[in-house]
Amino acid sequence: MNDDEADPELLALLRQHLGMSSKPDDGISENTGVLNDAEYIYKNSIDVMPDMLGTKSAAMSIYKMMQERGYSTEAWSQHDFHPTAEQGFSDIDVVNFIFTMDLLNFSFWSELPESKRFQVEYQGQRCTGYKSLVASLRRALDEGIPITTPYFWRHKDATDEVFTGVFRSATDEEMPMLRQRMAVLREAADVLHESFSDDDHADDESEQDLASGLEDPAIATTLSTNETIAATSPVLQSDSTTELADPASKALDATDETGRDGDIVTLAHPAPSAPAEELTSAAESKTDTYAPKTQDIILRSTATTFLPLLDGSVIRLIEEANGSAGKLVNLLAKHFPCFRDEARFDGRRVRILKRAQIFVADLWAAFRGTGYGAFEDIEHLTMFAGV
Repeated sequence: MNDDEADPELLALLRQHLGMSSKPDDGISENTGVLNDAEYIYKNSIDVMPDMLGTKSAAMSIYKMMQERGYSTEAWSQHDFHPTAEQGFSDIDVVNFIFTMDLLNFSFWSELPESKRFQVEYQGQRCTGYKSLVASLRRALDEGIPITTPYFWRHKDATDEVFTGVFRSATDEEMPMLRQRMAVLREAADVLHESFSDDDHADDESEQDLASGLEDPAIATTLSTNETIAATSPVLQSDSTTELADPASKALDATDETGRDGDIVTLAHPAPSAPAEELTSAAESKTDTYAPKTQDIILRSTATTFLPLLDGSVIRLIEEANGSAGKLVNLLAKHFPCFRDEARFDGRRVRILKRAQIFVADLWAAFRGTGYGAFEDIEHLTMFAGV
C-alpha cells in the first residue's frame, strides 16, 4: 500500500464507528494483507530482487493476451469437466464441487515421464495435473459416490479404500500426496461440521446408520444429479488391498504447487490450450478394477440413502463473508489450516493464501459474478497467489 492510499481496515473501523456500515463487525477483515506482504517482501528482499519494469511488462503482456482471446468468466464453462447448470448441476452442486476441487488442488509433480505418471482416464481422455483431479471428481459422481459432499468425507463408510478408488490411476503411479489429500478432506469436513453446520443438525451424524434417513420425510431432496444415477454402485475389487494409514490432519506446506499444467495464470481456470494433459495414445491402459456391485455400501443412487441431509455448510461459509472476496479468503484462512499458507520473512509473518484466493475466484467465474459468485471487491484478489 502506498502512502497516499487509504487504509481499508481503518476506513472500515471509521464507517462502523459512525454507523455508516450496514455490515456487522465480526472481527474478520476484508483486507487479506497479501498485497501488503508482497510489497514488504519486494522492498526488503536481498538475495532476489524483482524487476519492477519487467513485472509491469509481464502484466501488460498477460492483459493484452486476455483481451485478444476475449477472456472472461465464460472460460469456466469451457473447461471440459467443470460442472455447470446446463449439465444439470444445481448451485449447491457447483459450490461443493469447487470447494472440494480447491481443497485438493496442490502438488501433482512427478519425476516419472509424462506417459507413466499419475493419470486419470475419463470420457476417452487421459488426464494429468489439475485436470486429473477434476476428472476424478466427475468420474466419482458418475459412479454414484458423493465425493463433493462434505458430509460424506466424515462418514464412517468413507474409508481409505473408497478414497483410493475415487482417485485411482490409469498408470502404476498413484495420485501424489494421496494420504495428505484424504486428511485434508476429513479435516475440512470436521471444520464445516463444527463451525458452519445447520444448528438443527449439529449433532454427530457420521456414526449413524444412513439407512435410517429413509424414514425422515424432510429428506426428500438431495443433489440434483442423484436422479440420473443408476441403482448399482461401485466397489473396489482386488485380491490384495493395501492398508493406508489414516494420517493426522495438518496444514500443507506453503511451498506446495497446484500443478495446473498448461493453464494460463489468471483469476480462474481457463480452458486448456495445450494437449499435455490429454494423453489418449500414451501408455497401455491398466485394467480398471473399480467395478460396480449392487451390495456395496456406496448408494448415492437412492438419493436418501447416503445423504440424510442436503449439505449446505459451504454455502453458510460463503454467506458469512457478506459479499466480500477478501473476507471470504480470511474466513478460509482462519478456519481451515490447509488454506492458511503463510511463511516467515525477515522476522515477519507474510501471507500467501494461494488456494483460498483461487476458491473465491473460481466461485466468481463459475457464477459469472452473480449469486454465490457476487463479490464487491473481487479486484482486490491477487492475480495468482503463488510465489
